[in-house]
Amino acid sequence: MKESFAVSHPFREFMRDVTAPLDWGEGALTGPDALEAEGYRGGRIEGTDVFRFVCDTEGRQYSIELREQQVRDSAAGNVSEVDAEPLASETRVARGEPLLVWGEYDEDALRIRTLGDLSLALDTLQAVGNQIPLAIRLWTAQDDQVVCVLNGLDCALYVITSHAGYGTSVGDPTRTEVFELTDHDMGPITVRWADFVPWRVGKPALMHFAEHGVLGDAVILDGTIPSQLLVLSDYDREAELESRRPPPVDPAKSSLAEKAPQGMWARRLVASLVERQLIEIDDAILQAINARVALLLVQHGHDAQDSAETAARLAKEIERVRGVGALFATGGDLQIALRRTQDPPTQPVEVPS
Repeated sequence: MKESFAVSHPFREFMRDVTAPLDWGEGALTGPDALEAEGYRGGRIEGTDVFRFVCDTEGRQYSIELREQQVRDSAAGNVSEVDAEPLASETRVARGEPLLVWGEYDEDALRIRTLGDLSLALDTLQAVGNQIPLAIRLWTAQDDQVVCVLNGLDCALYVITSHAGYGTSVGDPTRTEVFELTDHDMGPITVRWADFVPWRVGKPALMHFAEHGVLGDAVILDGTIPSQLLVLSDYDREAELESRRPPPVDPAKSSLAEKAPQGMWARRLVASLVERQLIEIDDAILQAINARVALLLVQHGHDAQDSAETAARLAKEIERVRGVGALFATGGDLQIALRRTQDPPTQPVEVPS
């Protein structure tokens, strides 16, 4: 139930802090912690002109959503009150960014600034999961935590900590098989196929969890959790961060490109384009270029092989990569190069005489 929220002087000052970078074009201000002041924090909801703010005042906490013009009106003193939704008293305060972890090394983690970065990271990890099963962990900024086991085109979700309670995703109960998985935090674990749901369901649920601390209505939870996973509730986001150097916020600076199959594909593709003099690059940062191209291949590589429009779009994206001086390949050239380099070259086989 929404209430009227009086636009106080401190709130008006915070709105001016929002409009200043908008007027000067200083960043997109996207994310729940893009701007912070005493008692206030928030930012733009990605892909919209709507801003969401959390305000602490007089011992109560409110969520306020304003369009850009409403932000400007509040800053200018043209409105005296706005609609606000009171948050439950037990609502946990957000600190920092959501955190995604997929391994034990410092580079095997990502601080999430935007939903676009999270979507790319999840797609990349799913590509890894197509080759070898792996477990990933996602914390919200409020320390809700979910474990996701990836295997092929399916995933199992285990909500460890959430204001809505814990639980395991409910899949097909007729899948009675299990498989073994070794994780750096959990050790050897046995995973039931009955817990798995399709990735097309699991990915949107993880995206929803990152924002709201719950998986949403598309995934049913059974209210139980494997006993081996319960110990993970003792390790919140802060404890995980203390165990490693600060994770990057740029997916290309993490280990994602290196671990994904598109990493090798990108190296073969760039080398092929260089060999055919279809691209000019800065060899001094070749590794960074390959990493960027690898993540572009996660997003567009497969579709570009069959779609001229996607291939042309991918060519433009590659041309924008830092370190790429020029790209002379057309969309058609790129399609051919993608098909030639997707798989490693085969070795000649001697035909017996």
